[in-house]
Amino acid sequence: MGNYCTRSEPDDAVTKPKFSIGKDYEEIEGQFVGEGIKKTSAWKATITRLQLDLKREEFWQTRTTGRRNVWVVIKNAIEADHETAALLLQMSGIVLKSENISILEDTNGNVYEIPPFIMNDPVCFSNEKKKAVPKQNIQENIEIVVKIRKPGVADDKSFTINNLKTGMELKQIYAESESIPVENLRLFFGGREMNYANNLAMHCVQNDMVIHAFIKSLEPL
Repeated sequence: MGNYCTRSEPDDAVTKPKFSIGKDYEEIEGQFVGEGIKKTSAWKATITRLQLDLKREEFWQTRTTGRRNVWVVIKNAIEADHETAALLLQMSGIVLKSENISILEDTNGNVYEIPPFIMNDPVCFSNEKKKAVPKQNIQENIEIVVKIRKPGVADDKSFTINNLKTGMELKQIYAESESIPVENLRLFFGGREMNYANNLAMHCVQNDMVIHAFIKSLEPL
C-alpha cells in the first residue's frame, strides 16, 4: 500500500527509547516480530497475557507529553494491521523517526516513543498454551453492530446494519451521519479499502468489528 517514508535525520539524531516491563525483560538481538512499520525486535519476559494487557493499558493511560488526539491515532494504528497503521499515520501527518513506529513525530515537533511490548507480543507467554482458533462460518442476513473509527477521534461510531448491506450502503450511512459528501469518504477493513459493491458478509465483517474511515479533506493533526 504505497511507500512510507521516514524523515531524514542524522544517524545520531534518534535515540532508541528504553522501556521495561519486568526485571527479566529482554529484547532479542537479531530476532524480529511483526510486519511493516510494526516490525520490532522480538522480546521475552516472564509475563502472562493478562499482565501484558494491564501493562499496555497502563502505558496508554499514563501518557502526559504530546497531544491527546495524536496519542489516540497512534493507539488506533498500533491496534490495526501494519498497512492500515501506515495509512492512519500518513493521513494524520505523523512521521516515523525510525524504521518503525517506535519513535514518531507530529506536525508540531512533539516526539512519541512506543516500546516493542506495546506493538508485539513476546516470543511466549508464561503458563499459557496456544490453542487453535477454529474457522468461523459467516452467517448471512443478520443484524450486526459495526464500529467506524476516524483518525484523531477517541470514540468509535456504532451502527446497527444488516450484513447483506453493501459497503456503499454503509459508506452512505456514515457519510450522512458526518454530513460529508460520500465521494470524500473511504472505508478500510483489514488493511484494504472495501469493495463497495460487496456486502458486509462477503468482507467477513462480524459483530463489533472496526472499520476505519478516512475523509479526503481531513486536515493533518
